[in-house]
Amino acid sequence: MTSLGKWLFVPDRRNPAGDVRTGYLSCNGERVVLRHCSRQLADFLRTIRSLEEDFARRCGVDPALSGA
Repeated sequence: MTSLGKWLFVPDRRNPAGDVRTGYLSCNGERVVLRHCSRQLADFLRTIRSLEEDFARRCGVDPALSGA
């Protein structure tokens, strides 16, 4: 799960049987299922997190303390 402002992103999940539950955005009890873009959003968020962590390291900041 990843916070996106006031929204929470829950990526696709796969159970041991191999069934996939589609990812979604959630806010105040509202849920938006991301049937066609959950995987792409998860990839995008991983890329942004990696860039933030790399930038924090280059600036000499502990990424854990910077909120990245």
